[in-house]
Amino acid sequence: MYTSLTNRRSFIKKMAIMSAMTAAATMFPGIIFADEQERDLPNGGDLDWKKGPCRFCGVGCGVLIGVDKGKAVAVKGDPNSSVNKGLLCVKGYHQIMCIQAEDRLTHALVKKNGKYVQTPISEALDIVANKMKETMDTHGKDSVAMYTSGQSTIPEGYVASKLMKGAIGTNNLDCNARLCMASAVTGFLTSFGADEPMGCYEDIDHADYFITWGNNMAEMHPVLFSRMLEQKNRRGAKIIDFATRTTRSSMASNKSILFEPQTDLAVANAICYEIINNGWVNKSFVENHVNFNKGLTDMGYGLEDNYAFEDKPTPIDFEAYKDFLEDYTPEKVSKYSGVSVKDIKYLAEI
Repeated sequence: MYTSLTNRRSFIKKMAIMSAMTAAATMFPGIIFADEQERDLPNGGDLDWKKGPCRFCGVGCGVLIGVDKGKAVAVKGDPNSSVNKGLLCVKGYHQIMCIQAEDRLTHALVKKNGKYVQTPISEALDIVANKMKETMDTHGKDSVAMYTSGQSTIPEGYVASKLMKGAIGTNNLDCNARLCMASAVTGFLTSFGADEPMGCYEDIDHADYFITWGNNMAEMHPVLFSRMLEQKNRRGAKIIDFATRTTRSSMASNKSILFEPQTDLAVANAICYEIINNGWVNKSFVENHVNFNKGLTDMGYGLEDNYAFEDKPTPIDFEAYKDFLEDYTPEKVSKYSGVSVKDIKYLAEI
């Protein structure tokens, strides 16, 4: 029983937090209350907490790692992080499990006579270095390459660049982000002139609408999605899920709109058509900040073997852009996208 005012306030505050987290957990299983992990810690939870970044999806959450006798035994969100503000998703809360996993490699393994043999790390690194040197001596410096992780920290990326580009002298340095972001970066560069998305996380606190266009944030980036849910519940911001399938993001949104795969660009054009047709264009913004270019449209199937083309954008004016959009009326696009005319108009109104 709580006898002091301070304890009562602490108790009520904690219960409110637990209630909010429980409500979030029923929406999607990506959030766990930090106390669950701290409950059975050694030494009564008297740990040395070290600051670090979460190494999973790349949102950039800050974490605090609980260390006991040199061993990481717990993890929680860093309340001073401007990204996650003390919150973590299920991946973040379980990242110490992979460190302590029984099947984790603890020694270098080198194949000798067809079998992997435990080898001192210094010896294994010498083997790698010598093999790289032999290869470069025979085939040149561009015969070697390094492939890194999209979750590499800035210092790790710096060292990798110094090794490959500075010491070895090759440009063969890449990471797995090439696979998931190359097309997005190309789109950003051609559309906005910069290779990153416009805006920042702070925009979440001010936006009136969130459209999750073709992604499932509730399960892929639950910490950021929870920040969107906060704005939805606190001040009535709307979440519209626009995707090819129903997900937990759909369940948590104000409205779910499904489209047939590979038709969302046509829907985007239909939205632009509707904006222009209703006289909703911000003319001063368009005149000062927007360029229009025409590219190839009848380009065949891009995944065919030996497929190649050269596309040189041709500058056009706003009137020519309006003419191009005549082929993307909401009524026409609705027939093959599966998105109703009503929903296309709804998105245009937003």
